Amino acid sequence: MCVMNLARVRWIGLAWLALGGMLLDLAGCSSAYRFQYYYVMTDPPGGSEGMQDENVRILIDPVPNKGLLDLVVMNKRTEPISIVWEQTYFVDPFGKRQQADEAGAGWFFRPQSWSFAGDQIAPGREFRARIHAGSRQTYNPLTVSRQVGGAVHVSTSPRSLLPLSGDSSAVGEAYQGREFHFIFALRMGAEIVRYPFTFRITSVDVQQPARR
Repeated sequence: MCVMNLARVRWIGLAWLALGGMLLDLAGCSSAYRFQYYYVMTDPPGGSEGMQDENVRILIDPVPNKGLLDLVVMNKRTEPISIVWEQTYFVDPFGKRQQADEAGAGWFFRPQSWSFAGDQIAPGREFRARIHAGSRQTYNPLTVSRQVGGAVHVSTSPRSLLPLSGDSSAVGEAYQGREFHFIFALRMGAEIVRYPFTFRITSVDVQQPARR
């Protein structure tokens, strides 16, 4: 039985590798403009100083990328607080809501129904994480997206808040000067408190398609 299970796991792994290689080949056949975004926090004011009240101190450092945030939360209360991931989300520059979650390997291997140590923050302790747009646990390790012009993008990360590529520079440049929002939810006793943050995209770097 163990031999059969190992063989099945190996077969599934090889199948995923073959599919990934095929999709990467497709991506190589298409040329696309690549985008990288730079953004700053505009609300609440204070930038990297973050915000604080009698319960918590929250620091958010924007990561120049596709809508990533480095988050630090300090619990100032005498009782534990918990992060409510189900009510923590982004609103993209065009008003679409996208679930937010912790980035990294833990994101992929953590089933949606599981609780984990980072959910709860003890009094006087900090929680640190990189936050991205994407709901918890999907068993598909590849994200595939196709642009209008036919370009295929393959990634092992969840879909990004902002488009990574497009068939023209205008796709990424359309986001310059626009705002997106991050709503962070914490449970404090029987109450859920939501902390809103607003970011403005200050510039977009556009990488030209490689000439063939």
